[in-house]
Amino acid sequence: MNKSQSTEIPLPYPVEGLLPHRPPMLLVETLVARQGNRATVRAVLPAAGIGVSDGRFLPEYLIELIAQAAAAKSGYDALSLGRPAGGGMLAGVDGFAFPGLAVPGRVVRIETEETCAFGAIRLIHGEVFDGDQLLAAGDIKVWEDVDPDGKR
Repeated sequence: MNKSQSTEIPLPYPVEGLLPHRPPMLLVETLVARQGNRATVRAVLPAAGIGVSDGRFLPEYLIELIAQAAAAKSGYDALSLGRPAGGGMLAGVDGFAFPGLAVPGRVVRIETEETCAFGAIRLIHGEVFDGDQLLAAGDIKVWEDVDPDGKR
């Protein structure tokens, strides 16, 4: 993000203003930190609903938390530049591990870092934590809508 052309928007910031998702598909709540290629997002794990089966979270749910956290970072960057949030989609998943047990009702922290960008494709490493316990970690590929100048 080019800081000379951006407006700093105070954090924390509700993700509803950064993502097109709405409940029940909006899984994250607040962008709490944004620095360099990194972002931190907060979510509360629901007791029931999409992504919960027999009281357990499906792996796809935790992957989607990371995807939405990455989208919140992009939406924040666009808003900071006075642009509308662009479109995008999850295009790939790689190397995920789920070492911890996600517990309904817990507040989780989603940490993301953009590790590579090539045109409209972004590679993101993400981790989901409950306190200090790692619940999920892995890499996603996302496609983001970019304008002809290559800007998001």
